[in-house]
Amino acid sequence: MRFPLNKLRKVLLSTLISIALIGAGAYGYYNYFGPKVAFQTNKDAAHCRQGNVLNGVDRQARFTVLSTCEKVVGVVHDMKSTTEDDGDYQFNLAVTQPYSKLLNQANKQQVNNMLVMEITSSDQNSTKVQIPKNGQQIEAIGAWVTDNPHGWNELHPIWSLKIL
Repeated sequence: MRFPLNKLRKVLLSTLISIALIGAGAYGYYNYFGPKVAFQTNKDAAHCRQGNVLNGVDRQARFTVLSTCEKVVGVVHDMKSTTEDDGDYQFNLAVTQPYSKLLNQANKQQVNNMLVMEITSSDQNSTKVQIPKNGQQIEAIGAWVTDNPHGWNELHPIWSLKIL
């Protein structure tokens, strides 16, 4: 018995579509929605969170970790009185000169030459994190990452923030 050519084409097309959908789903999970582990490489436990530096971050796979522990100083901009949908406080920071190396082209073009900053909900009640207001100068320490979907660099999560 011969297998009809039209039926074979339909089966082949259906198989290829299924493989493409599974591949797209896996790509999305591993590059956007899934967990990611980035262990602290800096042994300074007084200033740098030890263990997985992305603990508490939503959709961890969307980030590329540039440094597991980075300090920045600057002036707060665009701070809202409410949190984002994921519970994080997000604001922008006009960094002081020594810290401009933390910015990339996307920061310059999309965020007015500022660094995106995020305080996760798990760090908001920490004694090491003060919630800042617009115009305040701060010093913050956290993981320096690139938010791949947006392309800009961030300090996310911030586990130490003091108002200067």
